[in-house]
Amino acid sequence: MAVPRYRILALDVDGTLLDRHGALRTSTIEAVARAARAGIRPVLCTGRRYRRARPIADLLGLDAPIVCNSGAIVKSPGDHGTLWRADFDPETAAALLDLFHAHDQLIVAFNDRPPDQADFRVSRFSSGRPHYDDYVDRNREHAEPAVDWTAEALFHMCAVGERDEMTAFERIVLDACAGRVRTFVQRSPAYKGTMCEVVRKDAGKWAAVLHVAVLWGVAPEEICAVGDDVNDATMIEGAGLGVAMGHAPPAVLALADHVTGDHDEDGVAMLIDGLLAGDVGPGRIGPGAPS
Repeated sequence: MAVPRYRILALDVDGTLLDRHGALRTSTIEAVARAARAGIRPVLCTGRRYRRARPIADLLGLDAPIVCNSGAIVKSPGDHGTLWRADFDPETAAALLDLFHAHDQLIVAFNDRPPDQADFRVSRFSSGRPHYDDYVDRNREHAEPAVDWTAEALFHMCAVGERDEMTAFERIVLDACAGRVRTFVQRSPAYKGTMCEVVRKDAGKWAAVLHVAVLWGVAPEEICAVGDDVNDATMIEGAGLGVAMGHAPPAVLALADHVTGDHDEDGVAMLIDGLLAGDVGPGRIGPGAPS
């Protein structure tokens, strides 16, 4: 077995570790364990909130920090502590609240609280808007209506609706808050609607992974990052080895140094086996052409 040149393996969850049905395969679990035994430290990097990310870490046997909320926060599963969080400054938070209200977008704003408390605040329940209500209803036991949006930190805000509506709202947010925020428009197969996510400009999965890397004394070129969607783009582009899943959209594939199999082919296990054999390394590979 070759000596791995990478010390961190940053792994997206939905669409990367999990297949199209949301299942974590035994072969994936075993591959991640092989990477860990070889000295490559796996780190979950997900759009999920901490409550939904931690069970995946448990199934994989990981106790490393978890990058959650599309890279707006890093949590420690050992004590549920917060290692880093990208709060909006008060002016930006106020501007975003005004934009959501002015354009009649109901808000989902995530919390940083102990696991036994509500994960997020919402504008209201039972709004009559099917995409928004689908998201809120599926998570109702962990949600609460907001009384005062400014009562605690805002660091990850979302609107939920049809894709065209969310793309249009994304343009509004970026035009109004140029240079202050980063946005992601994406849809999880678990929900009916598409989300327009808003985080601080310097947030994102790559920025969050770098905070973990500093804690561990790992250089950026010693990180391998793999994902399949737009909120994975910064870490795929920034890592020493950026890997896209075979089913990733063209814009993400174009950023990758390597394209692995898709989530139904256990592309993560394919990648790890290649890393451990010394068969995968830098050298850009054309989009959609798994090596």
